Amino acid sequence: MNIAAIYEGHYYPEKSAKRRASTVAGYDSSVRLHVLPRWGCFEIEDIDPDDVQDWVDSFDKPGAAMKAFKCLRQIIRWWIRKKRLVIADPTVYVDLPELAPYEHEALEADQTVELLRGMWGHWTEAVTICAVTLGLRRSEACALEWSDINLKTGEVKVRKSRQCIKGEIITDKTKTPMSTRSCWLPRFAVNRLRQIKGTGLITGDVSPDKVARAIKTWCRRNDLPHVSMTNMRHTWGTLAVESGVGIETVAMMLGHTDIDTAYNHYIVRRKTICVAAQESVERHLFDRAPKLRRLPAA
Repeated sequence: MNIAAIYEGHYYPEKSAKRRASTVAGYDSSVRLHVLPRWGCFEIEDIDPDDVQDWVDSFDKPGAAMKAFKCLRQIIRWWIRKKRLVIADPTVYVDLPELAPYEHEALEADQTVELLRGMWGHWTEAVTICAVTLGLRRSEACALEWSDINLKTGEVKVRKSRQCIKGEIITDKTKTPMSTRSCWLPRFAVNRLRQIKGTGLITGDVSPDKVARAIKTWCRRNDLPHVSMTNMRHTWGTLAVESGVGIETVAMMLGHTDIDTAYNHYIVRRKTICVAAQESVERHLFDRAPKLRRLPAA
């Protein structure tokens, strides 16, 4: 059975039934754009590893190459495992391109305050407040309703996500079990949300894309600091670490399954964080040895 028949008749239907619609849509686009046109007519036994290597090397963008290759590899390995086939996996011999490290954008503390003040009265103000002060994913922030927010305690229940998939707005469960969580708003955010309750949060047929565009347009028109809603999440993580919050707490608030994800993907390495760490170590050092108020000069 060739790759196209495996994918269309078996792999795609099974994954569609088990995975979130947004996850399936993301990988399906890569499969149809890159994998099936090149490998659709091949059976696994006929795929030459050298040809796969040439295919990977032909991509202009390493990220696209990586995603397409992983899609092909997953289909092949899934089928081998499902059918208990005793055949070679042609993808094990391929060298993948190195990805350039992604540099996250994050607002400084004063820029964050300026953004929040500048959003005053805009129809996306409430969702911006929640995105910036809770470090929510865009899909989580755009799925919030007033019933999810306790304006007495500040608790926000993150229970669902909203995305636009192939032109259709879909509300689904959160990305992972750890993403289903409760967060607590800072006091100033609770106070402002009380004032604007009933407006601003994303409900009905408003897509996350429209929300993100509206925020960007408003910021440009009013010369406000701006980052994407994804980078609002990075902003909160960075500000939290910068203010002394432990990485394990940051990971919990962001809804990650492990600390490494928060550290590797959501923390911008700022001078202020490193300097604060050294100041803390310095205080500890001389608290332990108070007589050594200064080290001898070289």
